[in-house]
Amino acid sequence: MSGGGGGKKGIPEEHVNHERWLLTYADMITLLMCLFIILFAMSKLDAKKFDEVAKSLAQGFGQVVNISQGSMSVLPATGDTVSLQNAPKTDAMAVISPNVMPPLVNQINAMMQSQAMGQNQQQAMATQAAVAAVTADKASLDKAEKALKEAINKAGLSGRVTLSREERGLIVNILVDDVVFPADSAVLQPTGLTIVAALAPAIEATGHRVIIEGHTNTAKAHPKNYPSEWELSSARASSVARYLTSPLGLDHYMMSVVGYGDTSPLVPESNPNNMTINRRIAIVISTATTEKDRSLASTAAASGSAPDAPAIASEAGVAPASPTLTSTGSTTTTSAGATNG
Repeated sequence: MSGGGGGKKGIPEEHVNHERWLLTYADMITLLMCLFIILFAMSKLDAKKFDEVAKSLAQGFGQVVNISQGSMSVLPATGDTVSLQNAPKTDAMAVISPNVMPPLVNQINAMMQSQAMGQNQQQAMATQAAVAAVTADKASLDKAEKALKEAINKAGLSGRVTLSREERGLIVNILVDDVVFPADSAVLQPTGLTIVAALAPAIEATGHRVIIEGHTNTAKAHPKNYPSEWELSSARASSVARYLTSPLGLDHYMMSVVGYGDTSPLVPESNPNNMTINRRIAIVISTATTEKDRSLASTAAASGSAPDAPAIASEAGVAPASPTLTSTGSTTTTSAGATNG
């Protein structure tokens, strides 16, 4: 091989096209042409369809609209009065539709009346349910009162236990003397245990919630074994509640304890027996109705729309009386009544 030359064969230089802009320009012109064609097609007005739309709008708004031939507006021309008397003769027939407002107002009134009727029906149903609840609760408490009276008479406790009815329920008052709780003590004595045991079956049979309240009298002497009358009254109520739950077996979840001390007397100090009567344990068999139920029932009873209206009105608290002591027998006064607590 000859060693001449030895260089690589040169690659031909690529020719530069200086007219590529024509492609972009042609694309732009084509797009513009399509745009104007679309705009032209959209600008063509179908007079027939325009008239139909105008008449439909006029009917919908309930107005008289003059549509002149060749006019491009559904609104009256400047200076035109919307009426038949002065409508131009060259105009097309005026479109008149009945006013749509009266039917609309009637529909709204009908809807409001329907809603009011629905609310009245709901109120009537709520009242009926309240009357039924109050009636059933009254019957249950009446049954409990009858059973408790029988238990009191059978055990010979008419002088120690009294019954009363209040808006909150049936109240069983156990008068506390030294044979029930000794002075300044919360330990139930055998007589106290006997009283509570005699009442327990009737109390349990009610199925109502039970509140045990402790009350002391207004004797000036201060408790020796407790800081105040509140602690003493609470301890006595707790003793009764514990004995009702164990061993007597009442459900402790349906029971609560309150101590009032001497702040909630049953009778005023002017009563000669106040020291005996106010020193007590109150077992409250609570009503199962709510305040709203009693209010609805009392309203129904007042209007005479509820069965057994007087009885329901009394139970619902139409004219609630102050707590009264309705004893199943005569109340006895003992010498222990004047002791503290």
